[in-house]
Amino acid sequence: MKWYDYFSGFIFGSECLGCGSNRERLDPWICKECKKELNSLSISYGRPSEDVYSLFPLRKLTRRLIHALKYNSIPGMATYLVQHSTAINGGIRDELELLPKPLYFVPVPLHRARYRERGYNQAEAIATPLARSLKGHLLPILKRKTFVTSQTKLSKEDREANVMDAFQLISSSKIPNRGTIIIVDDVYTTGATTFACIDAFGRDFKLPIKVCTLLYDEPVTAAQDFAADMSTEWDFM
Repeated sequence: MKWYDYFSGFIFGSECLGCGSNRERLDPWICKECKKELNSLSISYGRPSEDVYSLFPLRKLTRRLIHALKYNSIPGMATYLVQHSTAINGGIRDELELLPKPLYFVPVPLHRARYRERGYNQAEAIATPLARSLKGHLLPILKRKTFVTSQTKLSKEDREANVMDAFQLISSSKIPNRGTIIIVDDVYTTGATTFACIDAFGRDFKLPIKVCTLLYDEPVTAAQDFAADMSTEWDFM
């Protein structure tokens, strides 16, 4: 066993966070096959709505990697996923280049109780490499007023009620007077959380506001079509 393999396994664990395999060297958290799948998922980015950009679809692999980011104390997973997103060097970059500059990346805040429990804010861990890659600025200008329950198993209506008036601006003096605001979160499902963050800026806010997330939850039919395509041996001859 090479020294790198030994220390990599000691620090990060020897099981792939994507599939659980422990048969080969990891890079640094996933195996070669999972990395190949991740690259294929990053080829096309998501646009759940006109003002929302997402780097990867929510699939079994990306769900596990986000889980590791949020609950396994691996904030570096955020940078890893941003760096392995084809869209950051392609479609998303091209579209954001058309927006007024500078770009300000505003992470969805955690309540202080949740922050103490986790030790970091996963949205800020995502916003930091996004800002660096897209030549923008990190702007943690929002705070969470209330401690809300997890959104995971709530309906669309319950999600909206759960985060209603949950966020506010830390200081109006820090609000930029030019450029574009980009709200950053881990997963886009119904948009309830990010839209609640947008509401915190007020109806009369003059700058454009966009949303960027690592993952987006596709309609069931789209995910089923993708799975069928991946399992089909296409004959182009």
